[in-house]
Parts: sequence; structure tokens; C-alpha cells
Amino acid sequence: MKRTLLSTIAGLSLVVTNAAWAAVFSINVQNFAYTPSPISVNIGDTVTWTNHDGATHSTTENNNAWASDLNPGSSFSFTFNNPGTYNYFCRFHPGMVGTIEVTGQGTTDPMACLFSWAETNYPQLFAPAGNPDFLTFPPYTYRFYPVTNSYLAFSSADSNIHYMLGAEGIVHDAGPVADWLNIAGCNAQ
Repeated sequence: MKRTLLSTIAGLSLVVTNAAWAAVFSINVQNFAYTPSPISVNIGDTVTWTNHDGATHSTTENNNAWASDLNPGSSFSFTFNNPGTYNYFCRFHPGMVGTIEVTGQGTTDPMACLFSWAETNYPQLFAPAGNPDFLTFPPYTYRFYPVTNSYLAFSSADSNIHYMLGAEGIVHDAGPVADWLNIAGCNAQ
């Protein structure tokens, strides 16, 4: 069943169901900063902070929605179940601040979830984020990112994710759609 669903998705027939799809977003705590920030997520999405610095940091929401100390190399995750703007800081380094905007009820399209995850986790490659429209150039369904002059696509020919960066003109194969849906946390709830 799962393979059939993924084949349908890769075959450009976007699947719309009543089930919500949740995404997992990563925030790097590095060089005494939260990156990326700000970010936008949907209700039901999870954000994971990972401390890449040698110092202990925290992620502490201003109104106590969450608080966690992050030793070097450790991570903390929080799932957003309510809409709103969440401002947070490091209790050890009050100049470190971040913002998460939570809207909507999640997406019903696993590919939209995957592309949003890529835009959030690789903003240096896929910017600007947030374009909800997919374009087609068979066998590809893709988004174009004018700021970075890049493309992110899935192919009906091989059921893989592909990308092209800048003006290089080389289409890179990033691997199976199923693997990327799993990595991005775009699994049915």
C-alpha cells in the first residue's frame, strides 16, 4: 500500500486525504545563534533544536511553553499543537533569540511537506521559501527558487528527488522520494 501511494505521488497525481501530514523542522544552535530564525510551521509540526556549539545553551519559550537545556551535541524537540507566535531565547545567553510562527492545520500533500522541509533546512539552496505552487516539465514536478536560482523536483520517471543549483545546468539525483519523506518526517499522522 505504501509503495503504491508513493508511486502515485511520484506519478504526479497529488494525493489529497483527510489525514494531516506533519513535518519536522531543524534549528541549528551554532555560533551563539538559532538558525534558521524566524521560521513558519503548521499545527502538528515538530521543531528540533540541536546544539552544535561547545557551550551549553537552552531553548526557552518566553511564556513557558517549553524550556530545555542543550548540552553540546544534544537535541530537544517540541510539537506545536496551537497556532501563534512563539518567541524563545537562551537562558544562558539572553542575546540569543528566535521566533516560530505556527499557523494552519498542516498540509495534506506529502510533497508540499517535503519541499517546505527542504526550504527550511537548506535556505542557502532553496530560497525564497513558501511558494505553494508546483510547476511541471515532464517527468519533473518542481519548484523554482529565484533568489538562489535553483530547482527542487521529483521525477515520475524514477520516483527520485532531483535538484539543480544556480546556472550549472546539472540535474543532481538526491535519491528515492520515499527516503526523503521519511527523513523530512512527512509521514501520515
